[in-house]
Amino acid sequence: MQAPVTRMLILGLGRSGLAVARAVLDPANYGALRQLTIVDAADTAALRAHWDDLERRAAACRPAPALRVFLGATTLPESGEQFELGVVSPGLAPHDPLVVAACQRCDELIGELEFAYRRAPADQKWIALTGSNGKTTTTMLCTHLLRAAGRDAASVGNIGAPVTDQLCCGATPEILVAEVSSFQLHYCTSFAPQAAALLNVAPDHLDWHGSLDNYVRAKQKIFAQQRAGDVALIWDDDPFADRTRACVQATPARLETISFREHAAPAVYLKDAKLWLHLDPSTEPELICPVDDLLIHGRHNVCNALFAAGLVARFGLTAAEIAAGLKTFTAPPHRLELVAEIAGVRYFDDSKATNPDSVRAALTAFAPATVHLLLGGQGKGTPYEDLARSALACARAVYTFGAEGPVLAETFRAIQAQGAVAPSLTACGDLEEAFAAAAEAARPGEAVLLSPACASFDAFDSYAQRGEFFVALVRAQARAGREGPL
Repeated sequence: MQAPVTRMLILGLGRSGLAVARAVLDPANYGALRQLTIVDAADTAALRAHWDDLERRAAACRPAPALRVFLGATTLPESGEQFELGVVSPGLAPHDPLVVAACQRCDELIGELEFAYRRAPADQKWIALTGSNGKTTTTMLCTHLLRAAGRDAASVGNIGAPVTDQLCCGATPEILVAEVSSFQLHYCTSFAPQAAALLNVAPDHLDWHGSLDNYVRAKQKIFAQQRAGDVALIWDDDPFADRTRACVQATPARLETISFREHAAPAVYLKDAKLWLHLDPSTEPELICPVDDLLIHGRHNVCNALFAAGLVARFGLTAAEIAAGLKTFTAPPHRLELVAEIAGVRYFDDSKATNPDSVRAALTAFAPATVHLLLGGQGKGTPYEDLARSALACARAVYTFGAEGPVLAETFRAIQAQGAVAPSLTACGDLEEAFAAAAEAARPGEAVLLSPACASFDAFDSYAQRGEFFVALVRAQARAGREGPL
């Protein structure tokens, strides 16, 4: 049993840090805490409003803890005191000076997901999944399948509410489906979901992790604490599948394989354009449904559906129940979402595609040489050569924009110079200019696809805001005298 925490540090007062602060200052569940220190490098009106709210909460606790909040701070308070527990925002990398200092001043440093897991009821059921691409769609799909089968489930983590907020808001759902980032996993030490999946690994967030190897190890931590009776799902075509398989085999969890070809049980696989569930080698495979029954498109979404089927099967859903849910699930916003068809040209919002591998996956949903691809935004330190080869081989035209636009254009031109197929390449200043150029060039039967391969923060607050801007451009195009939006 862990000793009670009397002195605690929270780094970052964003969504996760605020959730933790509210939880430990809840008068109904107040424990041994006597001092809470919160540090954030930012200083905004919103953060000061949170500070005021937390002061009111602290005053309601008995005895009231000492609450210290340092905004606009780039270092820890100089008093030098030790903290029994520190909880760090997932946005803060291990090399951040605040995190480095906290490691020296905290007996233990964890993230919000780990904090929530420790506070959850012992019988709480968990599905957790991570990966470079497909996390949000697969999380939503799992929750949809469970609810369609009459189970009480909620999506948490990177999607929906922070896990701590969900656990503190009253009756907790039977099953929490957690979308988990590599940042959150880096700061986990005991998190042990009954069903876990690593969807795929492609270079991403290298600026945060420092290397691809560190990034891969963080992703694989989703399996590290699993127990006997738990299941761990991996994709056999993932480039790191062998390493991940070895990680799972070092635990008592049961390894299940996701595959695009028939595979020995336990597995969920694709065969003859149908999804199959085969978890018990002593029984015959069970047909889930044909791929054509899915309302989500692209090879990557077939993979997401296979993963979701395997994850929810751990909690007793049958092949028939899974099929019924799959047939009614539609793509979430900004993930290869069809916005409109105007004069025979389809417009797709895939703003969530913030790394090159996710763009390559999106391109599998289209016939060759039919896509006008919009790429750009804020770079994340990832290479673009493989993306350029894929896009140049199957796109009709490519339009680069934003802060990373010149880097993308330079990479594409270098690949073209090596003799790759060369669709037109247009360098644009911003997304609006790129959209206008693509809309002008596209012909009936073709598609304009925003799948940017980059973060949005050079011009937008989030990938969602970027996607909404694209949708507004499409609607304006429709209002300009062409066919109306869907």
